[in-house]
Amino acid sequence: MARTGGEKRRHELIEEAIRHFGREGYHGASLDAIASAAGIRKQTLLYYFPTKEALLEACLTKAGERVAQAVVEALAGKETTWERAEAVIHAVFRLAGEWPEFPMFVREAGRLGPEAFERFAAVLDPLRRRAIGFLENGMKEGEIRRQDPALLLFTLYTAVVGSLTEASVLRAVVGEDKGRASLRRREKEVVAFVRNALAPTG
Repeated sequence: MARTGGEKRRHELIEEAIRHFGREGYHGASLDAIASAAGIRKQTLLYYFPTKEALLEACLTKAGERVAQAVVEALAGKETTWERAEAVIHAVFRLAGEWPEFPMFVREAGRLGPEAFERFAAVLDPLRRRAIGFLENGMKEGEIRRQDPALLLFTLYTAVVGSLTEASVLRAVVGEDKGRASLRRREKEVVAFVRNALAPTG
């Protein structure tokens, strides 16, 4: 379904704001700069988002929705716990390759405190509960070693997002080509880490 002019403008502003918040931080990014980058006046931006906080909330929701969509699509047809885990890793890294500011924006959301991050996490909560179910089932089936599934999920999340953030920062410093190579290398490292974290003992 095609967006109306207003919806398209709103979407563009959110995308631009995520780029600025990711690169410069929430407090460092200005509404003037975001509006200018989108080719509009600040007054027009304020028509869609009356405050900087409102714009941030929209960005957190959009980022969560985009991650959720990528993960849901990646999980289609995957049956084993490992297939699902690897599919999610590849989906999130692919998203970071297409949207370089995304990992840095997620890191910034975490720095803004639990209330801000919870807005992002709330969109992903159905996936979080589904992932814990996958992990619990994998433990029952002997596919992965027994451990606290919620803590394991947090460890895997930290590994993926941490690696993505480091690669994104490096990409900004060393350039596009080397940055992409770094992202691919990080992806392989995370896959190996997750295999080790999930592998049954004995």
